[in-house]
Amino acid sequence: MEQGQTMVIKTAVERLDEMGEYVDAEAVDGEPSDNPDFENPVTHGEAEQSAQAPIAVVRTRDMTHAMRAFVAAKLRGETSKASYRLAYPNDTSNDSTISSTAYKLTKHPLVAKALADAAGQVDEALVEDMAASKRYVIHTLITLSKTAKQEGSRLKALELLGRAAGAFTSAAPVEAPAPTAAQLKQALAGHLKLLKQ
Repeated sequence: MEQGQTMVIKTAVERLDEMGEYVDAEAVDGEPSDNPDFENPVTHGEAEQSAQAPIAVVRTRDMTHAMRAFVAAKLRGETSKASYRLAYPNDTSNDSTISSTAYKLTKHPLVAKALADAAGQVDEALVEDMAASKRYVIHTLITLSKTAKQEGSRLKALELLGRAAGAFTSAAPVEAPAPTAAQLKQALAGHLKLLKQ
């Protein structure tokens, strides 16, 4: 059974009653019998035999308009709290209540499945397009550098942005030209002179 579905157990009698197809087991020619000792020689086949066997009826529930609005806001990059406020504009609860309710809504089976499905689609699309992946990472780092609650998180995002932009790569070290044979002889002679003294 998929998430977002509820199972209702009904007997076959209840189900047939709903469909209007159940015939009274004591009825003869469509009329109920008045005699309690009367035995009906007519059997009703499968309906009678399965009348006591439970049957599972699955009802599906769809996401509400507000749930869809919440998912859409989350996919645009809004926080859970901001997404909840957009989806439920008439809710005037305080911030802590909104945060807790938004968290619970993200855990709702239908919402969680929609978010996971959308995240899977985004991941697949990003893998296919490397340039889009880089743009996504840079955009996310910029957002983090502005909105992260802790200073360390903002600094780390800025550091990663700097690395991506190549701001921290030093220029190639300038190598001195290789010494010539004459320069090596002169340096060696100077060292030998110092040793003799």
